[in-house]
Amino acid sequence: MTAQSEIDEGLIEQALHWQTALESDDADWDGYMSWLEADPRHREAFDAVALVSAAVDEHKDAVRALVEARAGAQDGTESRRPGRKMWLWGSGAAAALALVAAVPMLRAPEMAVDYAADAGASRSLALAGGTHVMLSPQSRIVVHGKDATRIEMASGEAYFSVRHDPARSLTVQVGSYRITDIGTRFSVNISDGGFRVAVSEGAVGVSSEGADGEVRVTAGHQLMARQGDALALSPVAPEEIGSWRQGRLSYSNAPLSLVAADISRYSGKRIIVDPALEASHFSGTLVIGDGSRLLGDLAGVMDLSVRAENGGVRLGRAGGR
Repeated sequence: MTAQSEIDEGLIEQALHWQTALESDDADWDGYMSWLEADPRHREAFDAVALVSAAVDEHKDAVRALVEARAGAQDGTESRRPGRKMWLWGSGAAAALALVAAVPMLRAPEMAVDYAADAGASRSLALAGGTHVMLSPQSRIVVHGKDATRIEMASGEAYFSVRHDPARSLTVQVGSYRITDIGTRFSVNISDGGFRVAVSEGAVGVSSEGADGEVRVTAGHQLMARQGDALALSPVAPEEIGSWRQGRLSYSNAPLSLVAADISRYSGKRIIVDPALEASHFSGTLVIGDGSRLLGDLAGVMDLSVRAENGGVRLGRAGGR
């Protein structure tokens, strides 16, 4: 079964529509799932488009030349579309279908593709196999393999929405820890020396090198760990998970170092947490806005001091206590 014989231009057009629509913060996920399940070819078309998107990121120059050559042959002009999404999807379903056929020539059998979100903006990704990822600002993941079943969390925070498929499992690597699932919604947040995984729907398993067994994290729970410390499982309100997508940072007994790392990403300030506060935790909600007030708001709520230090700021106890 080939992409050319089973996936026609009409299906590619629909897949392109959903690829673009799912990048919106208020995306119609129910409508997308209904379309996806209506016909097995819909998934093939969408996965093909996702593979093309990954190939574009990995081979920008080669794919750009292919699209511009086709566009130039059709209208006799040189394409000047500035953005990747614009010049790829703007070239139409026919050009995208040609790219689907060209993907095997552009990709290595085992590839690794970096995806990153810029400062001040989140990024939505639709990967192969029905996996969707929302990256918070200044966050990065590395996707391994064309089937996107192995993802490395490199920095920041990401919210994962994974289609349930007993025949396909996803693994998210966070340092020496592995998070596995077959269909759920969860977030992963990493900071220096620690990480947090929180589940809003379904369940995930967390294991690590040298550890006995696997820790199961179900909906409404979070698992936190710092280097050298034992894993800590605790409850969390599902609506708090991935709350940055709605413009706020919500925490339930989160290490202060993790909160500081989040604020650093949104404010652009390097934040040093005083060693005396290493054991401190924070529960509450901070409004993101433009990021400039996050540190002051946190310091006010926790009665902490903020002072300049070595090009950054140090967060300490108020009054030097």
